[in-house]
Amino acid sequence: MNERGPMPESAEERVLRENLSVRALSPEALQRIRQATEAEWRANIEPARRRWIPYAAAASAVLLALAGTWSLLGRGPASVSGASVARLERADPAGVVEVLRLWRDAKLNVGQEIRDGHDFASRGATLFALHGGGNLRFAPGSRFEVVAGNTVRLDRGEMYVDIPPGSRPSQSFVAITAAGEFRHVGTQFALAVVDGETRLRVREGSVQWQAADSESTVEAGTEVFIGRDQRVTRRTIESSGSYWAWTQSMAPAVDIENRPLSEFLDWVARETGRKLIIADDDTRRQIATIRMHGDVHGLEPLQALKAVVASTSLHVDLPAGAIRVSFAGGSPASPR
Repeated sequence: MNERGPMPESAEERVLRENLSVRALSPEALQRIRQATEAEWRANIEPARRRWIPYAAAASAVLLALAGTWSLLGRGPASVSGASVARLERADPAGVVEVLRLWRDAKLNVGQEIRDGHDFASRGATLFALHGGGNLRFAPGSRFEVVAGNTVRLDRGEMYVDIPPGSRPSQSFVAITAAGEFRHVGTQFALAVVDGETRLRVREGSVQWQAADSESTVEAGTEVFIGRDQRVTRRTIESSGSYWAWTQSMAPAVDIENRPLSEFLDWVARETGRKLIIADDDTRRQIATIRMHGDVHGLEPLQALKAVVASTSLHVDLPAGAIRVSFAGGSPASPR
């Protein structure tokens, strides 16, 4: 094989090689190229960005307006504004909700607080423990507003107010309807609003009723009916019986463990509106010394009474409006 060296370069090839060679750019030249490129980019992109600014500002204004409307007309589900008035203790499965204007109604869980300035709807029977003493119970289908720390406005349905004498020594409690204000005086009473008409039933103590141009005291055992035309009718009513049955399903829980039987009997009598009758002095001494054990949570008062009595030698009768307690074979019962 013959080996050949490189072919000699022609004159044309030498001219092309020499004229096409380019020297490397200096740093100053590279900087000038970058600046020119950036200026061209800004000239084309910035006007398009400026065209979007009014739309972004408008969108922000809309969001601010919605936030302002939300603050004025409704509250979010996690709202905790206002002073706490009461705590939800018990509720039927249907429960109670806070009525919100711009959001879906927010269901309350047991242990949550209700606060002033808020509206609520009781879809099932509910029990609230009032801060300062006493409790409120609402029948299913009730709608109410917590106006202040000691004031509730009932718009529809029925509420039961249970404030034992002396439990709120420095505070009063006021319920409001279109018929006026109803202020407790150590009492149990039921207030109902149906089709714009108000019905008051006083079970214990008395209620001060203040209307637009008058004020009166309604005593226990009285029902007052106030029509939409403000016409008033009154009648006598029993403290026990079917009128009050719904309130017993939401009676506050009672702790009986190691407590005297006498305390429990007093609780049952008050929750049912019945007069407690003790057979004799010996029975009275015995029920004062007997200590109970167990748990009756979840039972209505008369159910709890039956469960407790079953573990003693007591005999209990339930004549109309009364609870009569004696020891088996004891003397005839006499009023307590």
